[in-house]
Parts: sequence; structure tokens; C-alpha cells
Amino acid sequence: MEEDKQSGVVDRKRQTRQKNGGSTKQSINKTSPEYIRTRSCGSRLRGNSANDTDRPEQLLKTKCRRMRRKIARELFPSNSHSNEQCNRHSRTGMGCKTQMPTGRCSDDDEESQEENNDEEDQIEGYSSKNDKGCMYRLADDETPCHVGEWFKFEHPPRHKMILYHGQRFRDFSHFRKAIEVFAIRDGFKLCVMENRGHAVSYECSDLRCDWKIKARRVVNGRTFIVKEFVAQHKCTRRHQQFQHRPKWISVIYLHRWKLQPNLRTVDIRDEIEATYGVVCHEAKLLCAAKRAKHILGMDHEDGYAILNQFKDEMERINSRNIVLVETKRHEYGEVERFKIHCRRLLAVDGWKINNPYNSVMLVAAALDGNNGILPIAFCEVQVEDLDSWVFFIKNINNALRLEHGEGLCIMGDGDNGIDYTVEEFLPKAVYRQCCLKIFTQMVKRFPTAPVEHFFWSACRSTSAISFNKYMDLIHNESEECHDWLLQTDWSSWALFTIPKWVKCTCVTLSITDKLRNYLHLYLEMSIASRFVAIARLTAELFERRRMEVWNWYREKVTPTVREVIKDRTIDGQRFVLVEENGPRLKLTATTSIIFYLNMEAQSCSCGLWQISGIPCAHACKGIQLIMGNVEEYVDNMMSV
Repeated sequence: MEEDKQSGVVDRKRQTRQKNGGSTKQSINKTSPEYIRTRSCGSRLRGNSANDTDRPEQLLKTKCRRMRRKIARELFPSNSHSNEQCNRHSRTGMGCKTQMPTGRCSDDDEESQEENNDEEDQIEGYSSKNDKGCMYRLADDETPCHVGEWFKFEHPPRHKMILYHGQRFRDFSHFRKAIEVFAIRDGFKLCVMENRGHAVSYECSDLRCDWKIKARRVVNGRTFIVKEFVAQHKCTRRHQQFQHRPKWISVIYLHRWKLQPNLRTVDIRDEIEATYGVVCHEAKLLCAAKRAKHILGMDHEDGYAILNQFKDEMERINSRNIVLVETKRHEYGEVERFKIHCRRLLAVDGWKINNPYNSVMLVAAALDGNNGILPIAFCEVQVEDLDSWVFFIKNINNALRLEHGEGLCIMGDGDNGIDYTVEEFLPKAVYRQCCLKIFTQMVKRFPTAPVEHFFWSACRSTSAISFNKYMDLIHNESEECHDWLLQTDWSSWALFTIPKWVKCTCVTLSITDKLRNYLHLYLEMSIASRFVAIARLTAELFERRRMEVWNWYREKVTPTVREVIKDRTIDGQRFVLVEENGPRLKLTATTSIIFYLNMEAQSCSCGLWQISGIPCAHACKGIQLIMGNVEEYVDNMMSV
């Protein structure tokens, strides 16, 4: 019986062997997809059975590993070359792991590699240790990894920008930026033929020209590759003349900033003068250098400047996000910030508070680049006298860390010793007298003299010629009034005598008057409630103004300045060019008055351009004649 059982078992084994088509000891191909799938599934099942509580976490890790490998294979196709080398070494007995025919490791092998590197810091997108440091490197060796390297130029002396079929760009913005630079340097206009997320094409705007370029985005990536490029032009292009625009200067001399990031503006100015015979203004060169660094991706200062914006945005998206930005404040950072970004006219005044104690609130306020009021300081005193003004002015000087008021222009009404305080304790500051105070005293002394209109015209005169003209008209109406005005130290209230660095045309204390109308509801509160309300309102004012700035952050000038430019441009259409001598222009109007412009020094004989920092009507006409942009000639205090 036992022999019959054994023979029956042997027969069943033979039948099973014949059914399977061979011996049970046949060699198994460990590189076959069936074997790999079985091994990977078995390893996962064994791991899950060992610890069922960690199964969700292990599944998530496995999914993340597969996703990283997939992204790495798409981003770094050059890794197949290293895998082929590994296959070659394995065939020669170098001991490398067995590879799949496609150059990819099996799941078990890759998981073992992942486990060996668990202690290392891994960045999403790395497929192996060889890929570290090349997260954004593209497949071909000719593609650089720095932003500025997307712009390639020929060797001297041509420095022509290079574009060719198959050229790679990191994303759409870099491709568009490179094409715009190429068009400006070659002197032709672009026409957008296709502008989609995966395909972009440009052509020359001349219908007779065949120049065109087309780029497409790679599959599952951001890289753009030039698929079609016709480099020959059939249109007639004129020789480029020098343009007084920072954008044009930055693009034409972009190769210089690419080779020398710390290039001095003096070198560019000398090269422009030698090539075009034009002396470019220093402000234009500084703006051009900043724009060139932005194009090349070297504007690190701007990147640090928007870190706080990134922090706010991350916290707004999710309140659980934690973003820490640690900074070290410079000892004199506030001084430099006030001198560079604020118009340095400080209006000071004393407000009488309607309370049982008849106290006085001393106020200081300034203007920002959008003509918005900036409250600087508040101080409540018992009496407005010399001692209180000394206390207030000295503390403002200490808070702003100014050296005896250097770089500050203070405007007051001259009451209770404010003028003496500024001259005595801030000798380097400039004191300006409020014209409304002079007008009030003049009306009391000469009530019958019809000189009110002439007085305000003289106050707002931006040149000595117009001031003397209106003073002569006052002399014709009332000689006594004319002599009295000359005795009031007219150099402290006439607008044309204000320092040019102030960049403001205010002649009265309208700044503090508007601020009082804004805060009038809180001035009748108790002193503690009053200061709490003023502090809260001031903080809300600054925050609201900060948020408004982001609506026109990419503009060149503020909205108020833009409206002023629009009005002055319309007014300047009546002027006619008489003579042009390089950057110097001569304009005239129907009144036969000649105005002289100097585009380099940004000055006009009328004086308004120098005082306000915004091109006057004559300057707007002159800038249009030289094919320039009026907004680029605005002072930095009114620019964005």
C-alpha cells in the first residue's frame, strides 16, 4: 500500500511538471516583470504583516518614493547614462546591482537604496546621490543652471545675442524675457502669434519679414524648448539711435553686466559717450543697472525685500503655517530710510484742545510719494511756548537720529518761538515760513490793497523771474504793502527759494490742517483715550496704505503722480520746439516766452521740474520729442 501511495504521488508530480511545461527547478529570470511584481508585492505583504499598525505610513512612504522616482526620471533623463554604465560594470563582474533592460532598478533594489540613505537629507526630485545639486539642471550639457546664463552672446566686438533651434529655457517667463531682449538689441518689434501655457510663438511685426521663433513646453515639466526658429530678416531695419531710457540702456549693455556684475556706471557712461556722443545722466545709469540685474536674476536685494510679503502670504493661506524671519536692524536704518524714501518737508503745528485744561497738542507730519499724509509725532503740552517747542523739536531730531537736523526742512507758522527753536537747536535744518500766516498779517495791515491774488501768485512762483514780476504788480497797487513784504524775509516763504532736495511745492500748513480734520472726532476724548485712538487710527492708516501699494507695485510712479503727468502732458501740447542741441532743448509758446530744458540735469528754466521732482509741461513736451517716457524722469521719491 505504501508503494502504491508513493507511485501515485510521483505520477501527480509528473503530471504537474508536464502541465507547467518543464521542471520545477527551472531557472527564474529575476529581471522579468512577473518576478519583480511578485517580489515587490511579497515584500510589502511581509512588511505589513510584521507590523499592521504601521501599514498606512508605509504605504504613504512607498507612494512618495514612487512619485519621486517618476519625477526624477522626467527631470533627469541623463541618469539613464549612469545606469547603462552600471549595467556594463555588472556584466564585467564589478558587483553592481542587476538592472532592468530599460536602465531602471527594480523596486526591491531601489527600496534598499532608499533605506541605505535614510539618514541623509533628501530633497524631492533626487533620484540618486549623483543628482544632488542639480535639481533644476536640464538634460543637455549646454543648458546652464543660472538665470543669467540663459542669455548667450557672441564674442567681441559684436556681442550679438545667440538664439538657436533646440535651445532650452527654464520656464515661460525666461523665454519671453530672452525674446524681448533679443528684439530690442536687434532693433525690431515683436508680434505675438501664439501665447498659450504650453506653446509660445513670436514673429517680426513687418509683414514682409520671415523671422519667427516658436517654443513648446516639455511634457510634465516647465522647460521650454525652441522648436522652430527662422533667424533671417527681410525687413529693413534702421541704425539704432541712443535712447534716454533705462530699459533700452540695460538691454543694449546687458552683456557688460553679465560679464561684470559689479560694473561701475562710470564705465557704461564712458562707453555711451564714446559710441553715441551723448553724456547719460547718472540716475538713468543706476536705474539701468538695477533693471539689468533683474533681467539676469542678480537682484538679490529685491529678493530679500519681499521676504516679509512671503511670510504674510504663507500665514494668510494657512494660519497654522509658521514662518520665522529674523533680521538685524542697522543702527541708522531709520535715518537712511527717511532720507531716501520720504519727502523731507516736516510740517509742525500746535492744535488747541477743547478741554477743561486748555492743553495744546504739538503735531509733526510729512508727505509720502503719493501725496499721502504721514503722521510723524504727537505731543500734548500745557502751553505752547518756547520750552515746549524745544522739547518737541529735540525729541523729533533724536527719534529720527539726525545730526542737528541735517537734511530736514521744517515748516511752521512762526508763533511762540518755533522759528527760533529750529535755528538754535537744529542749525543744519532749513526753516520755512507758512504763507498763510504772512497773508493774514498783510490783510490786517493793508485791508484795502487789492493784492491778494498777486501775493499768492508770488508765493507759488517757481522762478525768480515770475516772482519779481508779481512783486512789481504788487508795487503798482500798493507801495507800502510791497515794502512790508520785502521786510518779512521773503526768502523763507517764496517757493522758488526752497531747497531742491525737498521735492515739495507746499507753501502753507495744509498738511497738518488735513490731518486735524481726519482726527477731529478724537480730540475731545480724555488724554488716554485720545492717544489710544490716534495710535490705532495711525496704525490702520499705515496698514491700509501698505495694502494699497501692492495694487500698483509694478508701476513706475504713484497714481497721484501719474495724474499730474497726464495733466501736464496735455498742457505741454501748446509748446513748440525751437532748437535742439543734444540733451538741451529750447521750447516756446504763443506768448513768445522761451523755456530752456536740460534732459541730463532734469531741469527747466521755469523751475517747477527741479522743485517738485515731476517733469513740468515743457519737460513733458521735450521728453515726447526725444521719444522718451515721462515716468522715467520722475524723482525717486515719487517712484515705486
